Amino acid sequence: MANELGVRLSFMSILLPTSLTADASNLKQKTLKIGQVGRTLAIFRVNQVCIYNDDDQNVGNQEKETTMIETILRYMDTPQYLRKQLFPRMNELRYAGLLPPLRTPHHPLKNEKMEKGDYREATVLEASDEGSFLNIGLEEKGFTSEELEPGARLTIRLGESKNEDKRVVTPADRGEVNEYWGFKTTHAEALAEGLSKSKADYFIGTSRRGQSFYEAVEGIKSNDPKSVAVAFGGPYQGLFEICERQNVDPDELFDVIINTIPDQGVETVRTEEALTTTLALLNALTGSR
Repeated sequence: MANELGVRLSFMSILLPTSLTADASNLKQKTLKIGQVGRTLAIFRVNQVCIYNDDDQNVGNQEKETTMIETILRYMDTPQYLRKQLFPRMNELRYAGLLPPLRTPHHPLKNEKMEKGDYREATVLEASDEGSFLNIGLEEKGFTSEELEPGARLTIRLGESKNEDKRVVTPADRGEVNEYWGFKTTHAEALAEGLSKSKADYFIGTSRRGQSFYEAVEGIKSNDPKSVAVAFGGPYQGLFEICERQNVDPDELFDVIINTIPDQGVETVRTEEALTTTLALLNALTGSR
């Protein structure tokens, strides 16, 4: 059922450039910036974020910067009880203690998500042909008769407790969960590749040279998209400059290019600021998912 503005999304993908943190001078500042981005993604129920290589000369090592951004976002999306197992000591997480908590449904407190039928995130501790034991963030270990890959992260549904140390669980698809279940982080070698990976049915670009969001609303509504991909430029160069550098036509990549901050009062709008503004407007258009 669509809301009063006429659009109901089932999936939202966001594309951010590797130069996202190029205007931050050290790892501490980069971590704080990415923390703000992660919170925004969760607030507006983004399902996937793709870090795409934008070939910005202000980024010394594109691969290293992409890895850093991906690692911090994945760490943020991971429930605290799984982090020690999934993230060994690494330089990218030196300032992870400064990251804000997400407090999304898949990050339960100690007294939450403990009943039969509840969903939780889990990691596989050990496996054999008899089944697998999992870390489910409870005093009991989870157990499933399926042989799973040790170290893998998955979503599970809680079943009956067998004893004080063992709880039967069932591997589940995230699509089964009726709550917002966090965001997946991926990367792409270029903007066009990132858009293709999103598998969205409607593509939105953001730029100060784009059409006013309010003028674009009717066009978005008439297309009635079920999934959208929204791409952002970097702190030094916007989407049009990135497209020119990567030899692609923005009008061919996007169904619409919008300006969500017309008549901006500052010379440049930071990527994380544009992200918050744009997602807030799209949230009002699309309603709950």
